[in-house]
Amino acid sequence: MRKILLFLMLIPAIWISAQSAVDSLLAVLKKEKNPNQITALQNQISDCYKHTDPEQMQKFALLALANSRKNKNIYQESVAYQNIGVSFFIYGDYEKALQNFDSSEKILLKINSEKKEIRETLAKTLGSKGVVYSQQNNYAAALENDFRALKIYEVTKNSLQTSKLYNNIGVIYKSIDDKEKALEYFLKANQTSKKINPETFAASASNIGLIYLFQNKLDQAKKYFDESLKSYLENENPRGLGELYNSYSQYYIRKNQKQEAKNSLQKAEEIFLSVEDKFGLSDTYMFLAKIYFDEDNLDKSLQFSNKSLELAKELNLTEARMNAEKLLSQIYDQKEDQKLALHHLKNYDVEKEKFDAVKNEQQRLKTELNFQYEKQQLEKRENASRERLKWIFTVLIVGIILLGLFLFYRNKEKQKTLLLQKQLTEFEHKALHLQMNPHFVFNCLAAISAFVVQNGKDEAIRYLAKFSKLMRLTLEFSKESNITIDKEIEALQNYLELEQLRFNNKFDFNISKESNIEDDTAIPSLLLQPYVENAIIHGVVPLEDRGFIKIIFRQIENQLICIITDNGVGIEQSKKNKETFVNAHKSMAMEISKKRLETLEQLENKKIELSITELRDNEKVLGTQVLIKLPLEFIEK
Repeated sequence: MRKILLFLMLIPAIWISAQSAVDSLLAVLKKEKNPNQITALQNQISDCYKHTDPEQMQKFALLALANSRKNKNIYQESVAYQNIGVSFFIYGDYEKALQNFDSSEKILLKINSEKKEIRETLAKTLGSKGVVYSQQNNYAAALENDFRALKIYEVTKNSLQTSKLYNNIGVIYKSIDDKEKALEYFLKANQTSKKINPETFAASASNIGLIYLFQNKLDQAKKYFDESLKSYLENENPRGLGELYNSYSQYYIRKNQKQEAKNSLQKAEEIFLSVEDKFGLSDTYMFLAKIYFDEDNLDKSLQFSNKSLELAKELNLTEARMNAEKLLSQIYDQKEDQKLALHHLKNYDVEKEKFDAVKNEQQRLKTELNFQYEKQQLEKRENASRERLKWIFTVLIVGIILLGLFLFYRNKEKQKTLLLQKQLTEFEHKALHLQMNPHFVFNCLAAISAFVVQNGKDEAIRYLAKFSKLMRLTLEFSKESNITIDKEIEALQNYLELEQLRFNNKFDFNISKESNIEDDTAIPSLLLQPYVENAIIHGVVPLEDRGFIKIIFRQIENQLICIITDNGVGIEQSKKNKETFVNAHKSMAMEISKKRLETLEQLENKKIELSITELRDNEKVLGTQVLIKLPLEFIEK
């Protein structure tokens, strides 16, 4: 959920009243006869409306687009697409915004000019795309576009637009919970923009205040909020002012001044409604819903939670949907409507699983590494060029030395590239491993919820005790990529006992380990649990008779063999069951486990085999067998 302000990298606004600027440009437009100048003026008028009237902004941008095509002015055509994209962004239609920004970028890349005006227009388009991707929680794409724009502005030495990018990059780092880097970029933006860009100064001050608020430094937070408010009141920017009032509400909540918080949120609501900012409204309604929930005003809280959820669904905001679903579950729980409480809890689990995915963090690291690497390469090439000019008339011996340095440099770069590739593979493996824990917890929590409803307090306590033990094991496992085979067996034993309780002893199980397997034999933690879960849910539970699951660990030469066998309905019948029932269980864990095995294979450079087979006796289905062959590894003591 956005609590800090981004803003689009647009053509710089004239720092006078927006309406006065529009009136002046309209007067010039009436007298202008040159077709290209008319198109440029229409684009400028469109830009002036960006803070006050998105409908007029889009209207003049569309006029500029039509005229630029008619007159074959491809540069003004790119600017028109950019302004149209901004208008759609304000309306909350991010897909159409990106489509128009992409059209602008394609034209500018096709022009391929080194002119400052064209290069900076490209940078503004990239920055605008970065804002949209950031709003969609696609932080990797946001950083990629922001860094590309920043490189252009560093070359052209455009301090004004650089300050805007500093602010936006700070927002992204804040969104991925890197508060130190976020504060570093916000302070850069604030210092750079203090005298040249009131808009960035106000936004960065608001963002710095939020960082201090999260750090519970309330006096410093209030100081920066007040600086931001003063700047916004002097320079018209309704969206920024609305965001600031949202931030003030969180300050007042920390101070336990709930009426002041409500007053701030009412001001924010009025502003966002006036400029049709659905994103800001989604935040405002959620803040109000939480306040009323804390006051036990469940009806009011329910009203604003539903408003926030409706906007979050319309704008496809994963975190906002997650927070709304969680609060709705709590509200219905307080209202003792367990059916709706459980419904929203399940929706919350789905959204939480999406939000907790670590893919964006992995891509962020990759993007940052690439950016730093490219910057270093550019500096080295420039230094090498200066050296060649300096020693061009030197003797042959100097040339031989330079050749030796070149060969050494190339070998060093190869080693560096291999190291980066290995680090990236390790990051991918750790990311996939981290995805297992939240997925498994969500499944267990859903099971506990159902068990409480179905079996009563005493059985629920037994279930929770076993679940607590399993969670302790899971926390221990999360510290390491590999664990001993005995620990894995202990976790599987505990998990199967939990599922036996959940399904009223629907099945029996047996886990065995051959005697030749050493106690310190290593296995990737929680690797087998998804396959065991699949055997239970889709194999033995649908059986009319009692089920049985058998897990065997064997060692053959330099391989650890893991075999999971069930006497369930089989693969084909399981697929039919999923097609028949709309609410069939869906699990990401099988796919995650498969990817874990693939990354392990890359990391260890050893063959790993996985096979899933339906067991048959002629036409009779006997069940399913999962066989995994792993390279034999040992835990270092």
